[in-house]
Amino acid sequence: MAEEEQQETKKSGGKGLIITLVVVLVLLLIGISVLAFFLLKGDGGDHAKSEDGQQIVEHVDEDAIAVPPTYKQYDPPEPGSAPQYYPMEPFVVNFKGEGQAKFLAVTLKFMSYYPQVIVDMENYRPILRNDITALLRVQTFSEMNLDNGPEILRNKILTKAREVLEKQKIYPDLLEDVYFERFVMQ
Repeated sequence: MAEEEQQETKKSGGKGLIITLVVVLVLLLIGISVLAFFLLKGDGGDHAKSEDGQQIVEHVDEDAIAVPPTYKQYDPPEPGSAPQYYPMEPFVVNFKGEGQAKFLAVTLKFMSYYPQVIVDMENYRPILRNDITALLRVQTFSEMNLDNGPEILRNKILTKAREVLEKQKIYPDLLEDVYFERFVMQ
């Protein structure tokens, strides 16, 4: 009788061991599946890649900017974050007055949603000042006196600043806009 109890204990103990191993194996498979899901879901960030390998950056206003890998990569701005501004010292230049005003005074700020771009622009301040000053000097009174004259100049300044950034391997479209704080012709 003692031998029968021992054999029943061995049989039930073996079943318990098998059940425990199966449960552990199932939990291990579930853990591996969850880990694989999170690893395959993305690169760990909010960035996505397009078919041609360009990084897609989610923009504050839900526009996507494809940043080619040859440019410096920046973290996307937080959703709903305010734009950042980069102020320039005032520009006062002689310009082609055509018998009218001969001085142009402009104070401006560049705008981007990417704070790192604004920080990096400080490194290129001398280049920006030089190129924008040269641009302002070739403007004419008749162009600037048009109703949309300042708007045309804003676009030219933005284009020039984007060219400077592009030469420095910063994606130019990350610089959103430029705004005049002061625009005076005398």
